[in-house]
Amino acid sequence: MLLFAMFLLYVCLSYVYPGEVFPALAPYRLTYWVGIAGLLGSAVSLAFKRSQPLATIQLWFLVALTGTLIVSRMLGERWLGAAIPALNAFGPSLVMFVLAICAVDSLRKLRVVAALVGALSLVLALQGIAAYHFGYHTEMFLFDPYTRAEYVPTATPSDATTAQEPASRPESYEAAEGDSDIDAESTQVRIRGLGLMHDPNDLALGLVMALPLIWAGWRARALARNMFLVIVPTGALMYGLYLTRSRGGALAFAVTFCVALSRRIGRVAAALLFVAIVAGGLVTDLASGRELSLRDDSVSGRFDAWSEGLQMFKGQPWLGVGYGQFLEHHDLTAHNSLVLCFAETGLIGYFFWFGLLFLTFAQLRALTLLPGDEPIDQSLRHWATALGRSSVGFMIAAMFLSRSFIGMLYLLVGMAVALTLIARAAKRPVWSPSVPQLGSLVLVSEVASIILIYVAVRLHLV
Repeated sequence: MLLFAMFLLYVCLSYVYPGEVFPALAPYRLTYWVGIAGLLGSAVSLAFKRSQPLATIQLWFLVALTGTLIVSRMLGERWLGAAIPALNAFGPSLVMFVLAICAVDSLRKLRVVAALVGALSLVLALQGIAAYHFGYHTEMFLFDPYTRAEYVPTATPSDATTAQEPASRPESYEAAEGDSDIDAESTQVRIRGLGLMHDPNDLALGLVMALPLIWAGWRARALARNMFLVIVPTGALMYGLYLTRSRGGALAFAVTFCVALSRRIGRVAAALLFVAIVAGGLVTDLASGRELSLRDDSVSGRFDAWSEGLQMFKGQPWLGVGYGQFLEHHDLTAHNSLVLCFAETGLIGYFFWFGLLFLTFAQLRALTLLPGDEPIDQSLRHWATALGRSSVGFMIAAMFLSRSFIGMLYLLVGMAVALTLIARAAKRPVWSPSVPQLGSLVLVSEVASIILIYVAVRLHLV
């Protein structure tokens, strides 16, 4: 229970860095030290309890990915000391995953984590809404489109150059993967959160990820409970998503919503509904009227970044240009998590990153088809469906954002792997391919994804 409590605390501190709320705490780096303690606790659990996490392929893929990130950074900077900033940058995501698979060993604990993620997302959404409409801590929860920094109510396009400078970020925030994803042409004030969600796009990503976890709380014939725990929070998160003005978040929500409905109305009807939503302008409205055109400056800039990422990959195909080095080779970030990964870590790093996601999502899919009518079977199917929908939403949004290595992704994957471990402990079948089979599937899939990116870039240039 101590390790689980530490994991919950780490999730809370990652969503809301203490130094953001109480600046006097910033020098103490509480999130960092809680993460170190959690990692040590997980190591003890793995070493002395001979626990199942050691048998998961995902853990070893993540270890290999971490090593690849470090080596690629050292080669990219031509400096052995680059291993330290690489580990500092990726360390929080590593800790999030390891804590999740070691601490969450029952469905009850998984429900607690899902509820916590939903509650934290709801609090951040409500704070953003309060800042937008009532001026509540605007410097923390609003993003100013002119200064590209904390919101300044008096700033206008003419005096933006005299507005305040961006506030320094506490803890271990990695600015290179965050603020650079904000569209330069956006002229509307956007809400944002704290911690991992300090960027408006990250807040949108987190809200989309949290929605299926909240929907998992729905119970038949429990109107009052559903209203309080599902319907009202869903409305607040949807409005918060609207105020982030994130096009990727809006599209991810539309896909997630239609996927969730597909079980009730069928896949064909859900696909038609998605087309109707897009055609009806819902996605555009959620993105604050910013046109979803393949020819607007923002979209063209994204394709340019993808093209540059392909060139980086072509020049350094095995280990890439180095973890965290994309902006050293191009003035914009990749605006695509796949492109960022293979450009910075090459085929080797991309293999382990893609394989981690591929195997986890495939196992979730298999668990949704688990036979049996016992309560444990129903619960496993229920949570596999919820986590699968969160994964779909996250990856759709991540196709337009550089979010290959952020903690939210590894929290989600860690929860999914924990569910597979719970299923194995309950003697339920979990899809586990042989190493050669998995390697072949991942290799073919990663090469296919790179080819698809290349084709998309070429078609855009035509």
